[in-house]
Amino acid sequence: MMPVARILAVILLAAAGALSARGASPSDVCEADSLRRAYMAREMALNTPGTPAADFAMRTPDGSTARLSDRRGAPLLLVLFDPECDDCRRALLALAAVRPDGLPALAVFAEGDEELWLRAQAEVPDGWDVALDTDGVYSLGIYSPEFTPGIYLLDADGRVLARSSSPEDIGAKVKGLRLR
Repeated sequence: MMPVARILAVILLAAAGALSARGASPSDVCEADSLRRAYMAREMALNTPGTPAADFAMRTPDGSTARLSDRRGAPLLLVLFDPECDDCRRALLALAAVRPDGLPALAVFAEGDEELWLRAQAEVPDGWDVALDTDGVYSLGIYSPEFTPGIYLLDADGRVLARSSSPEDIGAKVKGLRLR
């Protein structure tokens, strides 16, 4: 299922291109381009380093409900992923290789189908916790689908230390992290 925010971005990009190709007035093209830029600016401002990570509810494999804020007290490697995304699967493996012992890791299937999530749990690296997003983090606009996989390094207080869609970027940050 494609998140609502991503659908909106695709529509805005397509509209700007279609308006330009049809010879629409420059003001129509500028308006569509302005909407696209505003959308991207909003997406880039979500969960930036130094800010508290947006809290959300999730279901764990045992069926219980948890919140991201329940994980405070220790640094956390958080990955929002889609099991059908090849980049996401590669990122999980790459992150497993650079994650130091003692750094908790949580892979959350964002806005996904429960049956697919249940089948995909076997692909999550050993020693990682796994959960299913139940709030709709993309639809609510609290995390950006532009970062897929969404990789976040959080401090013990739940503040974002780093965010990226690149395991290499996060791997470099993890190396300097002090674990309790």
